[in-house]
Amino acid sequence: MANRESRRPPSFKISVPGGDDTKNSIFSKLSDVREILVRKYNKPVNNAEIMEELLKSYLEEQRGNGGTRELGGGEMNTFLSCKKEETNEQIFMTAKSSLQRLTEVAENHARVCDGKLEMKKITMKGHVAAMNMKCSVTKNHNMLWSSSPYLPDNEYLVNRRVYHGFICSGMLPVHYARFTNGVGCGKLGIQKRSQYFKSMKPTVKAEYAESIDLALGGEVAFSHEDGIEIMTDARHGWRKNAKDTSVVAIGEKTHNVLRCEHVTKRDDPISQRHERIGTERIYQSINAEGIFIKTHTHDRNLSINKFVRNTGNTVNQNDTWHGVKSIKAAMKKISSGPAYLKNKTWSELLQDKVEPVATHCHWAVRNCDRDPEKLRMLLINVIEHYRDNHEKCHESSRCRNDPNYEPQRLVLTDNVSQKLLRGVIINSTLYKNASDFVYGKDTYYVESFNNTINMFQDKRISFTDDAYRMRSELAVCHWNENVDRKYTSVWNPVRPNAPRSTKGKKNYKAPTYNYRKSIWERQICDLFS
Repeated sequence: MANRESRRPPSFKISVPGGDDTKNSIFSKLSDVREILVRKYNKPVNNAEIMEELLKSYLEEQRGNGGTRELGGGEMNTFLSCKKEETNEQIFMTAKSSLQRLTEVAENHARVCDGKLEMKKITMKGHVAAMNMKCSVTKNHNMLWSSSPYLPDNEYLVNRRVYHGFICSGMLPVHYARFTNGVGCGKLGIQKRSQYFKSMKPTVKAEYAESIDLALGGEVAFSHEDGIEIMTDARHGWRKNAKDTSVVAIGEKTHNVLRCEHVTKRDDPISQRHERIGTERIYQSINAEGIFIKTHTHDRNLSINKFVRNTGNTVNQNDTWHGVKSIKAAMKKISSGPAYLKNKTWSELLQDKVEPVATHCHWAVRNCDRDPEKLRMLLINVIEHYRDNHEKCHESSRCRNDPNYEPQRLVLTDNVSQKLLRGVIINSTLYKNASDFVYGKDTYYVESFNNTINMFQDKRISFTDDAYRMRSELAVCHWNENVDRKYTSVWNPVRPNAPRSTKGKKNYKAPTYNYRKSIWERQICDLFS
């Protein structure tokens, strides 16, 4: 049988004189050296490598070698393993320039002293660490290193930068406190945050002013000479009896925010009147620029209806969705109910007509040619259509052109169902005030902006006037930069709340935050001016 070649590497033995004490002492020291070399090279080492390293180090020390030696790969390795007892060590933030300065100081110290700089004490100043370092050999070699450079106002750059990100992100103070306490990276105190807030307020206001000025100029450029078209809405700061109200005006063409007025209870103690006050301010500021408002759309606030009509030539229009919504609510009441009220207050012939009637109302608004009487005629014709009488239906509709047409819905064959449906149509806001809906306008973009502003203003939180105003201004800057941004694709998800929707949903590109960079540059320019 052939001899198999051994897989073990070749080895040799060294005989060392001594007893058990000497043996244990040498093995203990070898174990310590092995641990140091494993951390140094970040790999396991054997006894031969340990002996080679020890002998090499000893010979270099004895020979002197001119005070220089060639660095090995392990000495240049920055990888550092974390021990279990080190997992709760202090964390702080630093800047590149501060790290560079620390390496320069350590290098200069190494030229004149053989000792090592050791950290003795760390003091957190916000998110910045101030470290007291002492030399292990010379007591006079002490230094204090901060992890951030100073700005001209003697404030730390890191702390300013963190607060800037905190404010521009819309984060709440309580979330900031919980996050920093959980991480353990220091925290800016209330007084320091208040100081930074005061210095940041004018720069945010300047960015907001530039944003709305550009938005107004763009809206004028895309509009006709006879004026611009706007849509407005009010958002209350709280859910009930709000102290603050934001009244926003968005352009019909560019969908940018043109104005965002902040109304408080100092202006009027009644929250319901805040929208009227904010709308008046919007008109005053836009008219002061020499710009006329041609059409004004809102979600049917009666005080705004009256105000717009009294302005003169501005056309008052209400949101179609809100008008049709009330019709749908009334249709649900007459299409179902208790058995003892059947054919009295509701009819089973109307149970399949809630959504179809709403769809017909939307179609009527968009095909009335801005004629109130034609809109009323189209609305009331829905009764004849469901009676299977199609004389007045639109020329292009299938019910008139297809000789084999059969109604898809239940035909209204009794007077009760016809009377109930007629009552809903005639008593609706859409029918009574047809002139306020003939343009087929909507306030979708205003409602969407109200969702955006929720990122900066939580309705559960009470803000000071200055904080509320600044957060509103940041929301406007964010909206104007990202509204109608490009999208990559469109998909058609199954939507239980809108099963017949075929519009699809856009997958938008990631939002940009150039306004945040601009605010920071404005603040730095003010500090260095």
